[in-house]
Amino acid sequence: MCILEVQNIVAGYGRVNILHGVSISVGGTEIVTVIGPNGAGKSTLLRSVFGLITPREGRIIFNGEDITGSNPSALVAKGLAYVPQDKNVFPSLSIQENLEMGAFILKGGCRSRMEVIYELFPWMRDKRHVKAGDLSGGQQQMVALGRALMLEPRLLLLDEPSAGLAPNMVSEILEKVKQINSAGVAVLMIEQNARKALAISGRGYVLAMGRNEFEGTGSEMLNNPEIGRLYLGG
Repeated sequence: MCILEVQNIVAGYGRVNILHGVSISVGGTEIVTVIGPNGAGKSTLLRSVFGLITPREGRIIFNGEDITGSNPSALVAKGLAYVPQDKNVFPSLSIQENLEMGAFILKGGCRSRMEVIYELFPWMRDKRHVKAGDLSGGQQQMVALGRALMLEPRLLLLDEPSAGLAPNMVSEILEKVKQINSAGVAVLMIEQNARKALAISGRGYVLAMGRNEFEGTGSEMLNNPEIGRLYLGG
């Protein structure tokens, strides 16, 4: 069963359309990676799903419900989480305070959920009182992931989670994505390290100039010479 269906959406900014009838789907237990050149509309796609942009045409179905144009706060309550590429932590707040901000709609305490996050990212426990702005880029990305997981989402949207990170940190971030998925969270990810992302993905899509160019399993995409030449660096 699909947790997410994006059906022929047209979306953009001002009078300019960036997406021209894009369709994708994500299964309830899948990792799906979207790749493509800069300007292809990948981030616009995620923003449309999360309600930051209202599509001009098409529909977005989440967990069987039409959420097209819904408010992001309503989507969070329904089980959708989004981690943007940058400005994804509160730098003046501690790690613990960032996690608490992720649970802002909970009526009860969030201590038990915080413990789950500390188990996934053990280093955070000892550094929980350190300001997020004093952490490395990779550590900040993990805090952003942890905060997004505080409400136990059904689907996690990730926009370039390894952007600007050292190669060893890229592998660590993607390993955490695998662990998050293994715990039952579906993932829709945009990732510049396309080979590494597709290697952990059940399926992938190529967007080019705001349109669907190709879709297939992660292994099909990795083994496709044309995709390799155009989008994976040869």
